[in-house]
Amino acid sequence: MPGGVGASTLAGTRAAVRTVSRYRNGVLNGRGASLLDGYMEDLATDRIYRLMLAQRLRHRDRVRIVDEVGSPVLHDETLLARCFDETLHSLVSELPLGRDAGDAGTLAEACRRSRWMIEHGVFDPV
Repeated sequence: MPGGVGASTLAGTRAAVRTVSRYRNGVLNGRGASLLDGYMEDLATDRIYRLMLAQRLRHRDRVRIVDEVGSPVLHDETLLARCFDETLHSLVSELPLGRDAGDAGTLAEACRRSRWMIEHGVFDPV
């Protein structure tokens, strides 16, 4: 385990899920790299976050990931599904703001594909 790199948190998990979902939505709508929340996100970011999420699932018994009050949170497929569902709901509610391309259908597909890639170990650029 690397030391001194910051805490592993549930907020970090949620942020990664949001980023991969929004990036994949952009891909489904014909975009490559996209400016998301003030950061340029591209295929490398998407791949890194998908790997990070997969590692959190794989090493859930050895790596302590905490919530906002410091309590450990088990990172399993159920938690990942919940994070993707929450992200989808949030992104769909933001659609009238015009922040992301597409619609509720492409956002749902983006979340489904991203989650599938994480759960099935697909990390090559797609």
